[in-house]
Amino acid sequence: MLKSHDPNFIIVGAMKSSTSAAAINLNQHPNIFCVTPWWKNKVTTEHNIDTDSLVNGMSDMSNKELDFFNRVENYAKGIEFYRRYFPVGKRFRGEASPNYFHLEEKVNHGTIERMKSALMTDIKIIVLLRDPIDRAFSHWNHIQRPETSFGQRFKGKTFNECTELMSHDGYKNALLNRSKYADNLQLYVDAFGKDNIYVGLQENIKDDMLGEYNKIFEFLGADPLDTDGIQEFREIHTGEYSVELDTPTREYLQFYFKESVDKLKELYPDLDYSKWDTY
Repeated sequence: MLKSHDPNFIIVGAMKSSTSAAAINLNQHPNIFCVTPWWKNKVTTEHNIDTDSLVNGMSDMSNKELDFFNRVENYAKGIEFYRRYFPVGKRFRGEASPNYFHLEEKVNHGTIERMKSALMTDIKIIVLLRDPIDRAFSHWNHIQRPETSFGQRFKGKTFNECTELMSHDGYKNALLNRSKYADNLQLYVDAFGKDNIYVGLQENIKDDMLGEYNKIFEFLGADPLDTDGIQEFREIHTGEYSVELDTPTREYLQFYFKESVDKLKELYPDLDYSKWDTY
């Protein structure tokens, strides 16, 4: 049995697919709690946590990620340390860390095994996906911001140049690899069972926030909300791009992602992919 201060759901990804918006918007439900940057700061302060001994999201108070299961440095702190982030009296408790879905990178190996060992198999897993090309282009644009510290090998390069960068030192091209969803999703299905996995598409959430978030609420076991029961759902990290994706690059990526998209559609044939590109 999960203890009262364990999480019972985790948004595992994908990066740049509205996981930050989901973390905030799920908190609009009266019975749901999801970790936010404000809460991370509160826990860190109240427990006098030394962030210098942590890495990735758990050391960064500016984002919502915990990055507990994907980084051995954080996981070594122990499950009781992790449980400090969920001491609230809500029936449904969770966090959103999109690095949990990036399983191929060397530093993230063992993520699912650690998650299963600590939380058992009845944890609910939420996966939010986005058109693979749009996700990769959004990822690249995020890296080009002056304040962004991750993705340094892509910084200052054109998107076209970045798509051509090869793997190195055990790291695959994360800009593209984070948009290849099918294999990672299959690993989660194998580990936790399809009934415990919810897959949503960012494009559908943007078009019908109440309807799509209600699907997530019902998946968790919470009552759906009506328009009188919510404030206004929010979009996070939106903005205009300074450049456009050129047609030859888009056509190349349509071919590049086709195999993965076909596998995804075989695994989840009932999702509405109509707002995605043609692959």
